[in-house]
Amino acid sequence: MDSTSTARPPWWRRGAIWWRIVRDVGSLALAVALLVWGLPRIAGVGWAQILEPLQRLPVPALILLAALQLCALLAFTFTITGALPGISHGRALIVNLAGSLVANTLPFGGALGVGATYAICRSWGFGRSAIGIAVVLGGVFATAGKVLLPLVGLGALLLQGGHISPALRDAAVVGVLTLLGVLALFIVVMVSDRAAHAVGRFIQRTAEAVLRLIRRPAQLGWEQGIARLRAQTQDVMRRGWLSMTLGTLGYFVIYFVLFWLCLHICGLVIGVGTMLAAFALGRLLTSVAVTPGGLGLVEAGSVALLVAMGADPALAAAGTLLFTIFTHVLEIPFGIVAWLVWLWGRKKGPAGSAQLGPDLHQQQPQAIDP
Repeated sequence: MDSTSTARPPWWRRGAIWWRIVRDVGSLALAVALLVWGLPRIAGVGWAQILEPLQRLPVPALILLAALQLCALLAFTFTITGALPGISHGRALIVNLAGSLVANTLPFGGALGVGATYAICRSWGFGRSAIGIAVVLGGVFATAGKVLLPLVGLGALLLQGGHISPALRDAAVVGVLTLLGVLALFIVVMVSDRAAHAVGRFIQRTAEAVLRLIRRPAQLGWEQGIARLRAQTQDVMRRGWLSMTLGTLGYFVIYFVLFWLCLHICGLVIGVGTMLAAFALGRLLTSVAVTPGGLGLVEAGSVALLVAMGADPALAAAGTLLFTIFTHVLEIPFGIVAWLVWLWGRKKGPAGSAQLGPDLHQQQPQAIDP
């Protein structure tokens, strides 16, 4: 076949590229609008009032907040090491920071963050299926934490005697039910071989139908891949469940302490139940992928709940914004350093990859590439 007949058109003539540009620009614009325009209106105060508490922050307090953020990231390395046997905590931190940089700065960056994780771990000699299992288990444990937090937050709020608006309550219920559905599906697949084949078959047929629709038909073979992935995942779960549980728990506990300190440093004093409910709602909204890392949505939701519960609007907005700076903005330089460390390590060669063990270092593809 003539190579010119299969040549791809230039990028400016590809509808998919233009769609991605429009989607990404719209996502960033929404995040900026929610922060710049929406946050003051939700709080009911101007930017001058919001920024005023942030202008008198003591330097030792800022250092403490940065240290807590780093501790939270270190805690989550236990989740990664439990999900990917053979990886060190140092490398797990690089994976976490590099993936978070992509996910939190690019629109709809979750999938790109998975791709970054895959590329980095493959460069260290880990097999495709091992990385796929680690990505799945990391997501499941993070999702479990995001499900439990709203339940704990609502319970604490009720014990405190608080009430929330029907809109916020319904939003929290929908989010929790959605994440519960994801967890329930994972548990069913893990427990039942028959269910694993059924889910794999459904996903395979759906994906093949989409490929036919876009005129790129292919036979995927995902049904057997998911069934094999199930057996391998069960083995990793048996060995690493405690590390993954403690890592995820430590990550969310440290983040809540960081949230409490951000509000306290800005001068907001409010009940623990209200604070926990606002924190839980914010973590839940990070699952909404319409903006990078839920930026704008998280702040709007948390401030709306705090103000609805009687918190000072300016202090609530200032404290929430400070929390965003340390959990979202501060991860950008951390992530850049992680990428540079990884690139520097690649230039030196794959030293240390032989320490992964035969089951990981030489593992061949056995399941769906993430």
